[in-house]
Parts: sequence; C-alpha cells; structure tokens
Amino acid sequence: MKNILCIVNPVSGLKKSLKVYYELENIIKDHGFIPELLITKYAGHARKVVSELQSDQFDRILIFGGDGTVNEVVNGLYQSDLCSFFPIGVIPTGSGNSVVHDLDYLDYNIAIEKALSDDIRLMDVNKAIFDNEVRLSISVIGWGIFSFGNVLSEKLRFLGTIRYDVASVIKLIEKTLFKASISIDGKISNISCAFMVGCNSVHTGKGMKIAPSGGFYDEMIDMVIVKDDVSRLQLVKVFKEVYSGKHTELPYVHMSKVKSFSIDALKDSYFNVDGDTIKSKKVSVQILPKTIKLLV
Repeated sequence: MKNILCIVNPVSGLKKSLKVYYELENIIKDHGFIPELLITKYAGHARKVVSELQSDQFDRILIFGGDGTVNEVVNGLYQSDLCSFFPIGVIPTGSGNSVVHDLDYLDYNIAIEKALSDDIRLMDVNKAIFDNEVRLSISVIGWGIFSFGNVLSEKLRFLGTIRYDVASVIKLIEKTLFKASISIDGKISNISCAFMVGCNSVHTGKGMKIAPSGGFYDEMIDMVIVKDDVSRLQLVKVFKEVYSGKHTELPYVHMSKVKSFSIDALKDSYFNVDGDTIKSKKVSVQILPKTIKLLV
C-alpha cells in the first residue's frame, strides 16, 4: 500500500471539491493507495504543507481544486526542492482548470484514473521574479486588461465559473491602455498595450485557448500581445475568438515563442499568475524546462 496526499480546496470553483473527493475515495483505495486528506483552510495553506513534506512521506500528491491550488502545490514543491520526489495528479474542481483542459480530461472518472497511473511527463513551468517575491506559474502570467480583469473576477466569485467571462467583458469595454518598458529575449522596447500574456499552457480561464501552439512540454513561453492600435470592437473580437484559438489569426494579435521576458511598468500594476493577483511594478520571467512530474 502506498500513501497519497489528497489536497482538497473546499472553496474552489463551485465549492464541490470535498464532495468529489468522497465520491472518488474508494477508487483511490481500490488502486492500492492509503489517502491522507488535507482540507485547505486559507490561501497559501497547500503551499505551506507541501513545502514541509519529507521526501519519502508520500508516493504522490492528488489535487482537488483549480489552477490556484495547483499553483500552490507546485510552488511548495519548488520552495523546498521537492519537485523530483512527488508526482502530481489533478482532479478538475476549480473555476479555470487550465492544466486539465490541456490534458483533455475534464471528466472526474478519467482524471482519477490518470492521477493513479504511473504515467509521468515532465512539465515546464515559468519562474516569475516580482518586486517582493518569486512565483512559479503553471499556466499564464498576464498583465494589462488580463490582470485587472482578474482582480475584478475575484469580486465576482458569487457568479461561479462565469466570473472570468463577465469580468473580461467589463474590462474590454473600458479599454484601458498600459505602458511599460519590456524585454523579450533580451530585446528592449517601450510598449503601450491592452494586454500582454506569457503562457505555459494552451488554455487559461474557463477554456480560453490563449496559446494554441503552446503547451507544457515545448520548453518555450508563448507570448500574446495586443497593442494599443486596437478598438473596443476589436478587443471584443479577441475575447470572442480566444475560446477557439482563432484570435491568433487577427492582425492586431501578436504571437511569439520566447525563453524569457520582463515588464517594467510605469507605475505599480497588477499581474495575474494562474488566477492569483500580485501587485508589483516589475516582473522578470524565464522558462524552467521539465521541472514538475505530472501524472498523465
């Protein structure tokens, strides 16, 4: 019998993580695992617990939550140099579920079978250095409308999974422009844009196909930039097409693959890191290839 740490975020998404865990608990046991349940009680709880694990304490970690909970676990592993010891599996009970959207198993029964298998792929992550902290990202690091919309979406949690959509529409209508000095693979320029996103995953939010040619295993960051020469109607068009990935065909959407980038905003800004919001003036980002063991 092998020990498995089951981290359950009870307030993730539609607040059904704990119910899903109990529905799947017998399947976990039937596969020869002894589950230890951790119900998170506050933001950062999962990261704290994971960072304090002993390297031989569990066979793997199973996450019942969304992108934010996965982000906490990944950062806890990295913080204590434990990435090579604990494979992670994800049961999609969050709002965004970018990881599982990319892996294409949103069904709980398929997800649990994958998480209990021995099939592992090494997953890239993005390392972001802000003014006052370092954070790994599994999915996206966004700035501009993308991040300010995330701030608004947190105030709309009562709407459930559609909160991202509603917040995005509101911010698109406002059409605020953001200015900064940026560096992409060492090339420096000044920019005024609607938003700028560095992607590690294909999907973000609730199924947005933000970087169709990206993914966890290509050792590159997919940059998406919409500059200031765009109208409100065109921004709405971006939002409409992003779910199919066809926004990349629009002439005012600039796509590229890079190894690193940095943003030095003219004033304090909000950055979106896998759905979490960080206030900072600067961020410097680089790809860390093959860092996390992902059960697939």
